[in-house]
Amino acid sequence: MSIEPRQSTAETTSLPAAIVASLKGLDSIRSIARMVDWRSLAAFFVPLAVYLRTLAPTIYNLDSAELTTAAYTGGLMRATGYPLYLSIGYLWSRLPLGDVGYRMNLFSAVCGALTILLAERILRHLKVGNWATFGALGLLASSLFFWGLSLVAEVYTLHTALMAGFILALLRWGERPEPRRIAWVGLLAGMGLAHHAAMALLGPAAVLFMVTSHPRQLFSPRSILAALAGLLLGLSFYLYLPLRFLAGPAFNYAGTYDASLQFIPVNLTTLEGLWWLVSGQAFSGAMMAYSGLDLWREAQAFLVQLGRAFFAIGLGPGIFGAAVLLRRNWRQGLMLGLMFAFSAGFYINYRVMDKDTMYLPAYLIWALWVGIGTQELLDWMRQSTTDAKHRFAELVIKVSMIGFVLLAVTWNWRIVDMSADWTTRTRGEAILARAETGGLVFGWWDTVPVVQYLQLVEGQRPDIKAVNRFLISGSDLEYVIKKEVSNRPIYIDSFPKSLATKLIARPMGPVYRLAGRSAVQPAATPGSNSGAPARWQR
Repeated sequence: MSIEPRQSTAETTSLPAAIVASLKGLDSIRSIARMVDWRSLAAFFVPLAVYLRTLAPTIYNLDSAELTTAAYTGGLMRATGYPLYLSIGYLWSRLPLGDVGYRMNLFSAVCGALTILLAERILRHLKVGNWATFGALGLLASSLFFWGLSLVAEVYTLHTALMAGFILALLRWGERPEPRRIAWVGLLAGMGLAHHAAMALLGPAAVLFMVTSHPRQLFSPRSILAALAGLLLGLSFYLYLPLRFLAGPAFNYAGTYDASLQFIPVNLTTLEGLWWLVSGQAFSGAMMAYSGLDLWREAQAFLVQLGRAFFAIGLGPGIFGAAVLLRRNWRQGLMLGLMFAFSAGFYINYRVMDKDTMYLPAYLIWALWVGIGTQELLDWMRQSTTDAKHRFAELVIKVSMIGFVLLAVTWNWRIVDMSADWTTRTRGEAILARAETGGLVFGWWDTVPVVQYLQLVEGQRPDIKAVNRFLISGSDLEYVIKKEVSNRPIYIDSFPKSLATKLIARPMGPVYRLAGRSAVQPAATPGSNSGAPARWQR
C-alpha cells in the first residue's frame, strides 16, 4: 500500500506568511515613497541631468577662463572680486572629475539646478501647485541664457541660487518672525554680497518687506543681534581678498601693468583698495550710461529678451501673476516687484556688450510670477466651470504647459549645447604651440585668460608671458611693443592700427607675430621641447 506524502503544518503555513511579509514590505516601500519629496527631487535633478548632458567639456573663454584660473590657483579677479565664488571654487576645483575647466563648468550646472530647487520651494510657500510650478520653472530652466550660463564657469547661477535662498528666507521670516529665521536672512544677504555686489539691489525691497511686516519683532534686540551675526558671518568671505593679496598669488587681475610691464596690484589690505575692487569702480563709466531715447531703446531690448527667455507664452501669466500677488499680499508683491525693477533697471542702464547674460535675477522673479499667474488661472477655472468642462480645460492647460516646456528645451538645445565645444582649449594650445621661446603675448579676454589657464593650471609653456590688454593702457601697450619687438617674439590678437607704419603683423595661427618693417621675418617655430604643450586628446 502506498502512502501519500503529507506537508507539515509549518510548510502549509509558510507560504501565506511569506506573502503577508511581502505585502508588509510593499507597504513599507510605499510609505517611504510617500515620505520622499518627489517634487523637490525633480526640481533639482531633472534640470541637472539636462545641464550635464549639454555641459562644456573643458575650459571656456572670456570670464569663464579667468574665473577658473583664479579659483584653482587661489588668485584674484577684477572687480567685483567674487570672494565667495573663489573660496568655494578653490575646493570644488579639486574634485577628481575631468579637467579643472570641466569641474568649474559643473559647479555652474549644480548652482543652476539649485536655483530651480529653491524657486520650487518659494512657489510651494506661495501655494503654487505642481503643474503651475512645472510650467514656470520648466521655462526658466530651459531659457536660453539661464541654461547657457549653467554650462560654463560663470558667476550668475551661484548669484541666482543665493538670491532664491534669500527670498525664501524672507518669506519664512515673514510667516514666523523668529530670531533664528532672521539670522538666515542675514547670512544669505552677507554671502550674496560676498559673491556679487548686485545683491545690494535686493536690499531696499527686503528692508521694506521686513519693516512693513513685523516692525516690533524686527527691531527687537534678539532679532537685531541674530541678523547682524548672520550678516557678518556671510560677509566674512571678504577676508579672502586681503589674505590672498598678502600671499602674492600667481594670478592677479586686481591691478594694472605699467610701461615696463611691471604689474602694480591694488593693495587689498587697505579700505580704499578693497572698496575700489568690490564696488566695481573699474567699470564705473559703464554704470548709468544711458539717457533719453537710448535708455528707452535699451528697455525695449530687455523686454524683447524677456519674451525670448519665456518663449513669449510666459509674458501674460507673468504680468497676471505679479498683479495677483500684489493684490493677495501687497508686502510680498511689492518686495518681488521692487527686486525685479531694481535688478532689471540697473542692467538696462549698464553699457556693456554682454549684459544679456546679466538679467538672470529678473528672469528668476518673472518665473515666480508665471507660476502664481498660472495657478490662479487653474483655480479660477476650477471654480467657474462644470466638472466636465473643468476637466477638459485643465487637461488643455496641462498639455500646453508640457508642450511649451518641451518646445523650449528642443528649440534651445541646438543653440546652447556645448558638449562638443573644445574651441577655447584648441585656440589656447594653438597659440602656445606656435609661440617661440620667451615670447610675449598680448590679448583680450578670449585670448590671454585661456593661455594663463594652460600655463598656471596645467603647467604648459611657463616661458611665455601673457598680458591681458584690459590691464594695460593703450599708450603703454604701444610703448612696450616698440621697445621689445626687436628683443623678443611678440604676439597680439588684434593689430593696433597706430603701429601699422612702423610694424608689420604676420598671421600666426590665432594671433599675429609682430616685427619691425626693416626686420626680416623669421619662420615661426614652436617653443622648446621641454615647454611645448601636449595636444589635448579628445
